[in-house]
Amino acid sequence: MRESMIHELYYGNISPWERRRIRDPEFAVLTDKIDKMVTHFETLLSPEEYKKFEEMQDLQAQAGAIQEVELFEYAFCTGVLFDSTAPPASGRGRRL
Repeated sequence: MRESMIHELYYGNISPWERRRIRDPEFAVLTDKIDKMVTHFETLLSPEEYKKFEEMQDLQAQAGAIQEVELFEYAFCTGVLFDSTAPPASGRGRRL
């Protein structure tokens, strides 16, 4: 029988910080395009301008990370809310 989610989390079998590899083929295409654009700007801009460009990229990455955390929190809380309103399984006590 499958252990509860809380049990799995407690014993370290669920690691929220570990991510699966992204399998969407579009992701590889997009990252390749980004790499090519970064290389283009690296050759086009002066070292000072490119440093500013890199700083902008870092800020965008930070903003994206904040969005991911907020989305995760929202999705997790929504999942808990849905689970807490679900009827118990046929005659058995509910487990998380």
